[in-house]
Amino acid sequence: MPRSAVVVQLTLAAALSTSVVLGTSVEAAAEAALSYSYEYPLALETAQTPESLTTSVATDFRRFFPFDSDCPRLPPIGGRCDLYVLPGIPVPSNPVQVIDRTSNSWTFQSLPGHTEGAGRTIVFSFEPSPTGLELHTRANGPYTLTAAATIYSGGAYFFWHVFADKVSQAF
Repeated sequence: MPRSAVVVQLTLAAALSTSVVLGTSVEAAAEAALSYSYEYPLALETAQTPESLTTSVATDFRRFFPFDSDCPRLPPIGGRCDLYVLPGIPVPSNPVQVIDRTSNSWTFQSLPGHTEGAGRTIVFSFEPSPTGLELHTRANGPYTLTAAATIYSGGAYFFWHVFADKVSQAF
């Protein structure tokens, strides 16, 4: 069974000076940040580097990414992709913008209209590990009920596991 590290944090950006209902106040929830970090070991049969994997995924983005998209390739910084939960059905769209790219990573920021809300970021990177290479996903941003539901239901972990599996199967 592959080793997976899961860290999920709910951090409050403001002191809880108001009354607390169901674990958090309305005021605190509005200023809360919700983050997670997952690591997925890759089972690669060919020699790859973090940079070669990033280039391959960016070049054939639609093939590897676990959501259907209007982006066959990963766009440059500033580019936008609409991600679709149901394959072949472009509604509803989850718009994201590429806000950073490096030789082994890229960062999306969710835009208005995204299911989890605008202003959330997620970094995808391929990293070396003692046992080979790993896919790392690190997300952070404003607390929303839909983001919390995706994380705490295991949905986020599942989607990025599918992504890691697609990369592993291709190489």
